[in-house]
Amino acid sequence: MDKRLFFLCAGISSCLWWPWLPAVDLWLPLAILCVAGWRTHPAVTAFILGVAWVLCFSHWQLSWLKTTHAVDNSHIITGRVIDVETQQSGASRLIVGLTHLQGQALSPAPRILLSWYGHSSPPEPNDTFSAITRLYPPHSLANPGSFNSARWLLGQGITARGYLTGTLTHDAAQPDIRDRLLARFNQSTHGLTTQGWLRALSFGERNGLTPDDWNMLRALGISHLFAISGLHIGLMAGLGWLAGRLTGHYTAGLLTALVLAAGYAWLAGFGVATQRALLMLVVWLSLLWWGRYWNGRRILLVTMTLLLMVNPWLVLNLGFWMSVLAVAALLLLAGGRGRYRLIRLQLGLGVLLLPLVMVLFGGISWLSVPVNLLLIPLFSLVLIPLLLLGCGLLLLWPAMAVPVFQLLDHVFTGLTGGLHWLAGHFSPWSELPATWQGLVLLLMLLPLLLLLPGARWLVLALGMLIVLALWPGPAWQVRVLDVGQGLSVLVTQGDRALLYDTGNRFTSGFNMADGVILPLLSRLGITRLDYLVVSHEDSDHSANRHYLATQMPVVHRWGAWARGMPCRAGQQRQWGRLTLQMLWPVSPGGHRNNDSCVLRITDGQLAVLLTGDIERSTELALVGRQPVLQSQLLLSPHHGSRSSSGTGFIQAVSPEWVVHTAGFANRWGFPAAEVEARYRNAGTRQLVTGREGMIHLVAEGAHWRRIGQGRAGPWYQHLAAWRETGRNPVRPLE
Repeated sequence: MDKRLFFLCAGISSCLWWPWLPAVDLWLPLAILCVAGWRTHPAVTAFILGVAWVLCFSHWQLSWLKTTHAVDNSHIITGRVIDVETQQSGASRLIVGLTHLQGQALSPAPRILLSWYGHSSPPEPNDTFSAITRLYPPHSLANPGSFNSARWLLGQGITARGYLTGTLTHDAAQPDIRDRLLARFNQSTHGLTTQGWLRALSFGERNGLTPDDWNMLRALGISHLFAISGLHIGLMAGLGWLAGRLTGHYTAGLLTALVLAAGYAWLAGFGVATQRALLMLVVWLSLLWWGRYWNGRRILLVTMTLLLMVNPWLVLNLGFWMSVLAVAALLLLAGGRGRYRLIRLQLGLGVLLLPLVMVLFGGISWLSVPVNLLLIPLFSLVLIPLLLLGCGLLLLWPAMAVPVFQLLDHVFTGLTGGLHWLAGHFSPWSELPATWQGLVLLLMLLPLLLLLPGARWLVLALGMLIVLALWPGPAWQVRVLDVGQGLSVLVTQGDRALLYDTGNRFTSGFNMADGVILPLLSRLGITRLDYLVVSHEDSDHSANRHYLATQMPVVHRWGAWARGMPCRAGQQRQWGRLTLQMLWPVSPGGHRNNDSCVLRITDGQLAVLLTGDIERSTELALVGRQPVLQSQLLLSPHHGSRSSSGTGFIQAVSPEWVVHTAGFANRWGFPAAEVEARYRNAGTRQLVTGREGMIHLVAEGAHWRRIGQGRAGPWYQHLAAWRETGRNPVRPLE
């Protein structure tokens, strides 16, 4: 049984690596193979069954996107709000169950993510509304180290996104018991300093936590304590078991454990993490009541199978794997006995999960293990029981709940203040470059690898891998980042870096510095910028300049800076083995497209020309001034706008490669068709960041060599690629 369950889960999980989504018709031959081999090859058959199920489920969920009208036009939509997340500057994100599109009922009802930018308050959970919006399939920026939003969206069951500024109709839902209890909680804790922390721990509502709070939780490795999950559900079950056993009846203990755990899960809104924990608890309590014994491995496999059969896309959810691997680590460590068993268990769990945290989040917290060693008992034995006592009193005796919350507020004020001090003064979070992540992972796995046959030769192979990882890279490299509709280019030679433009930042709080640039610099091990060149004042080029300067040292500020060196034609700087030549503007401006800093970087053989947003009049002026424009790599002026890239300019530059920094499905239609035609007639190879993701080229003699080919990754990162832009016909997913 265990083998079949394992391979069924493995078959479903295989969709993580599918390069494309196969045609739905494939389910029939797969089903025939399952019937034919169920008795003779159970493991292989279970794997094929998992593949067939996730294939059918994916096509079923995505079927509504295959119609041309679903993603190409504005629509009147009708839906029910599932969740609301309030963000900065009044913006909000709504997860909506879409019931009707243009008046047509949808089955299954897809989940969509809508950004709310209206002046009025957004709809509340369980409200129904209709509105006009334009929907887009999941799409993510493709840069090393960037958050994979396409995977995250599908992992939440979300198959499209859009934005709203208002509604046509809005029917407010009647508050249910949980809503009324939350309103009582807000009233009872009004004015308390730590209301947001208490609400997060009791109701799973984490909107009250600030970005600084989240940075502190990550730095100390304690985010899991404030995300209601298996730890909290297990604690409630344990307290219920002890309370029920006081009656002297075994069954009463089991029922009380189940009721308390289910009640806490309900209070937390039945989030995905609480559903997983509650399901595992139900399986375990059922076995105890039935009088059967299953080992922990089987219970884990049965729980995984039930969850993945209901929603196979859970395998795209990192939280799912964190929970599964945490439980697996607990099962691995749970065999010991003795006085310090719980301490050993906690230490072992922290150490075993360090590699996973490093791979998922790009770093480690050296304070994570000792801080968790202190906080987990405090939360489990004191804080959460007190908090749930207060929530229980809200139902029975609201006046008595107030002193409980006030006591907790005093405790949490000191606790969170101390945690912020600890994170601020010791900076325990260490970002690790990709090379060092691999080396640390190898060193942690080395004791296990040495147990394998022929381990001596394995050690030699690992030594060669380490040498290759530390081997010097190319003389210099250019990375044109995928920052949506905007521009940011990273030029590196060794660990030295020049950044040209910074991408945009938005009212929602998301910005390309945190989302793209800083994760990439951290991954490359770059700790300072020798040059930060800002071409001009447009926000899609300059919005993150000051923020970046606060996050890492910037030696030279060049271009559109209040206290930097303005760009002026004729400036020249030697930067290592490279020469930086400023070709434009003649007189500093910085406010208009045609004031953009035009920078040519060359090693004497190979050159790249960075053009900002200049237009055709400036191109003609540059050609007329007759500086050296010839460059093998060109960033097309103004993102490939039809107002730029004239024929004379293209001939003067004579590029082998041109990169159009245009966002996916952007509303301006960049790059323009006539611009692409002019470069194509000149024999220039063209790349578009919105289609390809980050463009990475390395210097090799007198030519550029591209690293990678196109938008890499599995099928869920290509869901939007089949439509590319609104003017292209829809193509099938497969």
